Amino acid sequence: MAMCSLPAAASNLLYGPWVTNVTETGFTVLWVTEKPSLDYVEIAPADGSAFDGQTRKKIYQTSHGRRTAGTYHCVRIDSLKPGTEYRYRIVGKVVEDDSNIYRINYGLLREISAKRNHSVRTLDPSAEVCRFSMMNDIHGKDKVYAALAATMDLKKTDFLVLNGDMVSNAKQIDTVIKHMVEPIKKQAEQLPIFYARGNHEGRGADFDKLYDMFPTSTGQFYYTFRQGPAAFVVLDAGEDKPDSHHEYGGTADYDAYREAQTEWLLKAVKEESFASAPMKICIIHIPTLAFRSSWYAERYITEHWVPILEKAGLDLALCAHHHKWRVIGAGEHGKNYPLLVNGNDERMDVIVTATSIDVKTYATDGTLVHQWNKQK
Repeated sequence: MAMCSLPAAASNLLYGPWVTNVTETGFTVLWVTEKPSLDYVEIAPADGSAFDGQTRKKIYQTSHGRRTAGTYHCVRIDSLKPGTEYRYRIVGKVVEDDSNIYRINYGLLREISAKRNHSVRTLDPSAEVCRFSMMNDIHGKDKVYAALAATMDLKKTDFLVLNGDMVSNAKQIDTVIKHMVEPIKKQAEQLPIFYARGNHEGRGADFDKLYDMFPTSTGQFYYTFRQGPAAFVVLDAGEDKPDSHHEYGGTADYDAYREAQTEWLLKAVKEESFASAPMKICIIHIPTLAFRSSWYAERYITEHWVPILEKAGLDLALCAHHHKWRVIGAGEHGKNYPLLVNGNDERMDVIVTATSIDVKTYATDGTLVHQWNKQK
């Protein structure tokens, strides 16, 4: 990729970059800088080809026609090709003096990201195989998180799923990013992250800032996407106890939130991209289960969402929340599809074809712990 040489300025990069909201035609890059800066993302196809005669594109974060400067950066890149790898880097200049609104003074233009080999591949619905990894319930344990991610094969992984409760609360968004992104820095700058919110991440003063760190195609924490033979629906069950529970201090309104999500789900599973997929997978933090001991949210979503998912022909639900590996077969505990709960100290690797789903989980030292397979 033809990119001019610029002096590195890694010292201004506080967190990131990380990639999320990847689609067939685009992706979003996010990062946090220590000082306010006016930055942009520069991209080009990894094969060295050009964009309409140009070797690269420059994309700024804008708001209502104006480029924005700050410490939190989010740039959306669109009009790309499906299943294509793109290299990217972040370039910018620090705001030194903005007291004069007509003549803002900036520092030198520098490369913000220290490395120059960042790359990401757009989704490809025509791919024969879908490969991804999933982690959950880390609760801010950075060493466990980093160890689980360290043995991932980045060349054979399409994306990474974070299935909730990666932190215990969202009291401060900087702390959330520090625990969710920095321990997997190498993986996050290349693998798109698909995030499913956990119940703990709805707690804390900065809970409403979390979405901005992991934007989606719908503007909500619930959405769908497709990679090869696998269609995914990501759901958010909210908190696990009733809205009236004293822990929420009168702030919970999850029944209404889940009701709106039910209406959305009825339509989402009928969309061509989802309905036509050979394999259909649901990703949700709280399992759709009706045990005798199930808490409020589990019973609610089992009653309201399971019938919709069953009618849509769901092949598998991937869940978390229980902090231990569980296999709940089809026909058990209120649903007719199999459900897997991943442990809080294991990484789940999944390979999906048009006729099979193969699941393996690995410990922090890379040893195989559990296996599960479904043939269709």
